Amino acid sequence: MRQGKVVSVSDVENILVCLPGVQKARVVVNDWGAIEEIHILTGLDRNPKQIVRDVQSALKAQWDITVDRRKVSVAQLKSSMPVTLGRLRYAGLEVKTETSTGKGEVCVTLERASEEQTAVYVGKAETDGTEGSLLLAIARATCFAVNLTIQPPNRFFPDDVAIIQVGPRRAVAVLVTLVTPRRNHEELLGAALIRREPMEACVRATLDALNRRLEVLPVQGTLDESAKDSGEDEAQPDVSDADQLVAPTPETESQDIRY
Repeated sequence: MRQGKVVSVSDVENILVCLPGVQKARVVVNDWGAIEEIHILTGLDRNPKQIVRDVQSALKAQWDITVDRRKVSVAQLKSSMPVTLGRLRYAGLEVKTETSTGKGEVCVTLERASEEQTAVYVGKAETDGTEGSLLLAIARATCFAVNLTIQPPNRFFPDDVAIIQVGPRRAVAVLVTLVTPRRNHEELLGAALIRREPMEACVRATLDALNRRLEVLPVQGTLDESAKDSGEDEAQPDVSDADQLVAPTPETESQDIRY
């Protein structure tokens, strides 16, 4: 690519959602501003290969940006109507503690309402009983529940949880890392005011970090395997359990594309 030109990620995403059949678009860039991934969400009314070609043509015509087709993934929903999947919402939290050891287990329940039914997702994590460990376990259990809704090997992992002071109010802030199939790491930050107790606010803060990113990730059971035109088979990481995939320290993500 030629050096010296910059375009914002939001400008590129705004162009892509104007393409026929495209409902949502998400662009991921590396620290140098190069496009690493483009995620497209569509219905079933158009061929995924044609959508990939449209993406390449649009970027080439608008900014003279050349994108490898293998960096473009297309997830197709069964309905071509706008996305109707609701956001994940907090449904319940249970903490079980061993009296003798102080250790315990956290169980977080999330719900997602659709037009026909409400799906329930449950995540569990262990804690040693201290407040810091308890809040981190809640964030971890929330991520595990969310991971049940997305296509692997996409995975969310909590990095840190903190109680912060915002004016006269206290809030919980949660830092989460998203690991993608290409082993890229994207940092996400969410926060929620403590209205009743920090534990509930921790679940809400974790969801605040994840929900908007979930809108463009492939959902379990809706990804058309033919949608990604890779040109050749690519090795994918073998992930059999969310606990076994450790997210390395993420790097700062650029918000501009350089070309």
